[in-house]
Amino acid sequence: MRAKALPVVLLALLLTIPAAASAQVGVGVRAGTTGLGADLAIAVSPNIVLRGGLGIQPVNPSLILSGIDFAVNLPGSFAQAGIELFPSGGGFRIGGGVLYKKDGISINGTFTESQEIGGTTYTPQQLGTITGTATTAKKYAPYAMIGFGKIASSGIGLFLDLGAAFVGESTLTVSNNGTFKDNAQFKQDLEEERASWEDDLNKYKIYPMVNIGLRIGFGG
Repeated sequence: MRAKALPVVLLALLLTIPAAASAQVGVGVRAGTTGLGADLAIAVSPNIVLRGGLGIQPVNPSLILSGIDFAVNLPGSFAQAGIELFPSGGGFRIGGGVLYKKDGISINGTFTESQEIGGTTYTPQQLGTITGTATTAKKYAPYAMIGFGKIASSGIGLFLDLGAAFVGESTLTVSNNGTFKDNAQFKQDLEEERASWEDDLNKYKIYPMVNIGLRIGFGG
């Protein structure tokens, strides 16, 4: 299956269920670590809900690696599909599924002051812009989640997601465009830092899924 077809297939599968199951349907909008998104959820029983969603990520935070400040570009889009269980029939839920992210995480550093790279201090002109791309082992990552609020429930309400997708280890590649980009000593120092930054990224082999949203339920 082509990756770009996944969101369409997931939502098409969900849309086929209500006619057969006479299920309650809910839609939600959310904001959080998986961006600004929308969800479709179908309750196939009072305790089981199927959920699929899409999100885009407009936020680019900063990140400090080995004392160096970088701008971060998070994955630009997400798709997810999973099942949620409501043990007591109330609003508390546990769930799991698959999170798809097309892109990796990229970092970008443009400096106005000298920086220490691999134990050697380099000027902004020598460094230029340092860019890096962290590619995770899994584009399709299993996730686990707890939360509060049932999207496929009548009326209007809030919901909260607290989860993590297990994306595996990251491989970081870096480059720069400064005057020392071809300098042998600088290349060695930058490779030393690259390995250190990669180790820092790999302390966390998960992508957090923390969202708050508003939902509207229909049917019954």
